[in-house]
Amino acid sequence: MIRINLVPQDEARRQAARQRGQQVGLLVVAGLVALIALGEFFSRRDAGGVQREADLYQTQLAELTKKYQATVLLERRQEQLLSKLKTIEVLERQTRGPVRVLADLGDATPAKLWLTEMREAGGAAVLSGRGLDNQTVALFMRNLENSPYFSNVELVETKQVEDGQAKLKEFAIRSSVIYAGRHPKVEERPKDDDEAAEKAAAAGASADGGEMPS
Repeated sequence: MIRINLVPQDEARRQAARQRGQQVGLLVVAGLVALIALGEFFSRRDAGGVQREADLYQTQLAELTKKYQATVLLERRQEQLLSKLKTIEVLERQTRGPVRVLADLGDATPAKLWLTEMREAGGAAVLSGRGLDNQTVALFMRNLENSPYFSNVELVETKQVEDGQAKLKEFAIRSSVIYAGRHPKVEERPKDDDEAAEKAAAAGASADGGEMPS
């Protein structure tokens, strides 16, 4: 079959130009699509890397958080145990306190001094008794001050009494009682027993004739 081109040459050229334009447009669109696809690929690849790195950091953070919480819990348990141990120690000292107080009171009492009464309430005690002289009473007070179970020792009253042919010093001493105990004070001795006796006598003279506190 013979084909005869009846289209004028100008029209044919225009059609060819339009076809080439369409082809170029298609190529441009295809190129843009390829660029977009390539950009999307690299973006997703980078995003995947960032996500993996973020996941790694999250895992490390979770591990560190667990270790920190375990450390805090351990410290709290140690503090609780130390607090319980201190409480137990105080309770043990308080339980042994009355026995230790009486034992220490006996050790603090000089040979020439006799206790006749001890009244205690709320940690405050009044000790009554008789001693050979002012020096003996002063020594007793000094021994109490140096005891870990007594503090704030004060002479309340002292007076001369006769027991048969003997002349004795009857006294009343006020003191705080610490059943849990404390560290003993450093002993502060007077210059000599005469000075201690003078202080006891002066305090006794100011309190002579007074009533013993209840």
